Amino acid sequence: MSQYHRMPKLWQMDDYDECLESPGPDEPSGVFCSLSVVLKPNNRSELWKLIEEFSSDYKRHYNHQVLKRGVCIKNCQKAIEKLSPAERNALTVEPFPIDVRYKFNDGILENIPTYREAYHDVLEICVNKELNDTYGLVAHTEILSCDKSTDEVVIDALDMSFLIVLCALVCFVTLSSWYDSSINYKRTSDHYRQPLDSKRKMVWVSFSIQRNWYRLTSRSRDELNQKLRFFQAFRFLTMSLVIFGHAALLLAVTPTTHSEKLERMMHNVGSMILTNGVQITQTFLGMSGALLAIQFCSFAEKRKGKVSFLYVPFAILYRYVRLTPVYAFVILLHATWLLKLQTGPLWRWGAETEQTFCRRNWWTNLLYINNYVHADEPCVQQGWYLGAEFQIFIIALIVLVTIVKIPRAKVPILGLVLIAAYIIPALFIYYQKLEGTFVVTLEAQRYILWYDKLYLHAYIPTHINFGNYIQGVLTGVIYNELQKRSINLAQSKAFRAVWYLTFAIIPLSMLPSYMFYVNDFPTPSVWMAAYFVVSKNLYGIGVGIVILGCIYGVNGVVKRMLNYPFFEPLGRLSYGAYLVHPFVMRYMFVSVRGPVHYSDLLTLSLVFGATVMSLLMALVLCLLVELPTTALQNHLFGSFKEPKSNPVDPETVTNGNINQGFDGKKSEL
Repeated sequence: MSQYHRMPKLWQMDDYDECLESPGPDEPSGVFCSLSVVLKPNNRSELWKLIEEFSSDYKRHYNHQVLKRGVCIKNCQKAIEKLSPAERNALTVEPFPIDVRYKFNDGILENIPTYREAYHDVLEICVNKELNDTYGLVAHTEILSCDKSTDEVVIDALDMSFLIVLCALVCFVTLSSWYDSSINYKRTSDHYRQPLDSKRKMVWVSFSIQRNWYRLTSRSRDELNQKLRFFQAFRFLTMSLVIFGHAALLLAVTPTTHSEKLERMMHNVGSMILTNGVQITQTFLGMSGALLAIQFCSFAEKRKGKVSFLYVPFAILYRYVRLTPVYAFVILLHATWLLKLQTGPLWRWGAETEQTFCRRNWWTNLLYINNYVHADEPCVQQGWYLGAEFQIFIIALIVLVTIVKIPRAKVPILGLVLIAAYIIPALFIYYQKLEGTFVVTLEAQRYILWYDKLYLHAYIPTHINFGNYIQGVLTGVIYNELQKRSINLAQSKAFRAVWYLTFAIIPLSMLPSYMFYVNDFPTPSVWMAAYFVVSKNLYGIGVGIVILGCIYGVNGVVKRMLNYPFFEPLGRLSYGAYLVHPFVMRYMFVSVRGPVHYSDLLTLSLVFGATVMSLLMALVLCLLVELPTTALQNHLFGSFKEPKSNPVDPETVTNGNINQGFDGKKSEL
């Protein structure tokens, strides 16, 4: 990449804050615009040929035909004020065919047509003067967003509705906490751990911050939940890796002084472990499927196999009520106050898009169909996982009820479902002419993957992610059968060897994906469809092996570490952290004022900071919304419960892999 620095910089920005300083009484208002600059092809230019050749490696490089600029109108006007009309005309580019992605779709940001009419000509002439003087090239300029020093924050009815909801929740928590404290006659902490003597009182203390704090931090004494306690550590560690992966995505989205560093990484075979880090969400699917199967089998045994299909809609409703309140609260936050809480040259580009999508498409999230409907205009983009997992949960629950009702057909049914989980995605990969892996290109990340064909068709759909959840279910069923036969896998030397090898095999299995980055294999392809399915589901098999090994304590030191008490609340906060971490990371990355030099240490610091801030926000959400609503949910579904025991067991707060108790109450992991 020795010729890299001959090309125009991908990012270049004027001083945003200086541009928007309050002007004097007789001065025009300051205006700062973010632009996409598309270089006009010029086959007589050696530099253009270099740009074209370098960008043709589209899987590993940015498209250097498309530049991003942040320009102050005052600076522009000053730079071109002495140009003659002929010179200005020479720097105005006639329309030319543009077949590359260079902006978000129209109609997302407000007032862009007005800004284009007012500033397009001066900006294009200004940018082309710099490009022509420095590189001998000219370009088409597209305004992405503009900020004015006279812009004012406008608060509408929806914004006010969020404040009303927030104030109501704070009032509920305050009053409930006061009431709970006032009836604590003995002034002991045990009061908050015990159920009260009437259902009415329990409803009154649902929002009690003291009681909910104990629910968050307590540990269950149930034997099964003690065996599965390590799941809380898995949740937290997986959540941290998700944040790390999204930091890598934001590095590709936001302005950097050394974009070539990311492009160099893409030439390294070892980088495939990082690039395929998108597989980490499959860990959640594997855990969720395993927990669902383990707890359903336990529930079915208590009922001696008498489980009706009528139980399915009840479980779906229970799950919906469990997941949705805090999810809806985050959607409302994104639709209202996110945009108003920060400014910057990219802020409207990164926050107003979210506001627009959430106001348009919130209903797809609340129906959990957002991974199929309007997936290219996502509200709370990480919610694709919740949609996919909710849909698979319904299918898996029906399968589990079926095998309990027809126990003799257990193996054929599970076998057919597993075969379908392999064949269906393979058929989609083949007939949609897709690659043999989810190729994560830098250019697609520039537009947050919204318009990337592979992201929309080979990453977020339910049918693509179905296999690893079902393999998780199979893991749970296998565990149940092993328990019936009193088999301890930790005593099997063969299983212990496989368990240890899994930690090496899974990362190594990601390395062959590099061949798809350096080759353009013809599609449709049977072998690529098969490779896609096998490589994706191999990860889920590995997760199942690791889970079984941890349950049986193949490595006692690892299990003790994963069972440390501090993982308990961290794991329970992971659902909230999953929902809010992009909100936090927008502030850390998208609010930058200019290109940043990201070092490895700075990136790790940002990831660590984002993790801590996300958990703190999740704690607030947990005590304000999540735990109170689950407490009310338990009262709502109280008529379905078995008689309760005296001690109040802590309730699980998870992130997508919801541990549903099948006696009508939540499990106590």
